[in-house]
Amino acid sequence: MRELAELSRICASLARSELSAEMLDAMISEFSKHGLSGDFARKIFSLVLEERERCGGGGAPESGLKLREFASRALELQRRGREVYRLELGEPDFTAPPSAVEAACRAIREGYSKYGPANGIKELRAAIASKLSERFSLDLKPDNITVTAGGTFAVYGSIEAVTELGDEVIVIEPAWPLYAHQVRWLGRKPKIIRTKFEDNWDPVNMIQEEVSRLTKLIILNYPNNPTGRVLDERSMRAIIEIAEDYGAWILSDEVYMDFCYCDGFESILKLGAERAIMVNSFSKTWGMTGFRVGYVVSDPETVTRIARAQNTAITCIPEFVQRAALAALNDEESARRNVELIGMRLRILYEELSRSRLIEVKPPEGAMYIFPRINVEGFDSWRFAWKLLEEKSVAIAPGACFGQNYNNHIRISAVLDEKPLREACKRIREAVEEYC
Repeated sequence: MRELAELSRICASLARSELSAEMLDAMISEFSKHGLSGDFARKIFSLVLEERERCGGGGAPESGLKLREFASRALELQRRGREVYRLELGEPDFTAPPSAVEAACRAIREGYSKYGPANGIKELRAAIASKLSERFSLDLKPDNITVTAGGTFAVYGSIEAVTELGDEVIVIEPAWPLYAHQVRWLGRKPKIIRTKFEDNWDPVNMIQEEVSRLTKLIILNYPNNPTGRVLDERSMRAIIEIAEDYGAWILSDEVYMDFCYCDGFESILKLGAERAIMVNSFSKTWGMTGFRVGYVVSDPETVTRIARAQNTAITCIPEFVQRAALAALNDEESARRNVELIGMRLRILYEELSRSRLIEVKPPEGAMYIFPRINVEGFDSWRFAWKLLEEKSVAIAPGACFGQNYNNHIRISAVLDEKPLREACKRIREAVEEYC
């Protein structure tokens, strides 16, 4: 009973204290005196972090779910017969290459529909390793690759593989909402870095200021969703140096690496970081969003841990889907055409939106989005998005989805052909003027 009271005292003290790596170390040490494990101490530490964040009103809203609900409304209007300009999701309007579709159908006919290895079929892993080795002058092997259920599980499995309860994970905003959500879901603590439009979304100095001994992972996403920013080699190397100084991992989400329209991009794979995981997906480059196939690249031990997480959650990726991905990987012409198409549309978005004095937009560097700032006093991105959808039949993503500091932004996806894209931009300009 005395020991229970002592542990209660420790937890109460922790809740009032400034949380730090030293505090966690002291807690682990104190728990060990009572015969309790370090893992248990981490769990308590994580629960206190979660409760403090809840009581303080912290924690990101379920932005991803809200955006899906918004997209469902846009789809409902379409089904009712209204022409809706759908620019709210990062889903290309082009579909999987015919070669990939045929490969999937052929694989099903040939019986490739059984359980498979959790890390993916060797043929696909070998092909990915070969393509990346050729592109970045590396010597990757199939054992450096695990095939995942899209980029989403690639991120999730990576967070689980290289961090523990109570660890801090740096998330650079504006950001894909699921980064912070997955971090919290796994009992880790997101450390939010809020970059600024006027600083060209540069995160390096802010990471240096916020990193600590609690930081075990830094999540990067360049070319970036939603800003389109491409981080140059110098900045990437600076972040790698910071991570190495603190013994942290880097998770580099490079699902848009093919959609790069400026000089300077370098994959984390080419920069020699020891504790690094690269994430990619077939969803964007080949328009295979519904196939749900992605992959991670790292050292064999790490990708094996990610494969174990996947085995626990979903067993494996269907083999016929993987054979479709294998065919897509060899269809370089489709990939080139899709990348050029998105680049042309980004230029149209920049040209059209720049016509408004109230819309401030940076030249697109990469990805498939543009993230303008709306210079209207009292602008609310969710209110604007709903009004734009209901009154102008244009769906965009509110900036608040990507961080609480970005309510005066909107994200527009370059996923329509030229004529409807220009019309949608015209309606967006009109709606901004009317919002005044």
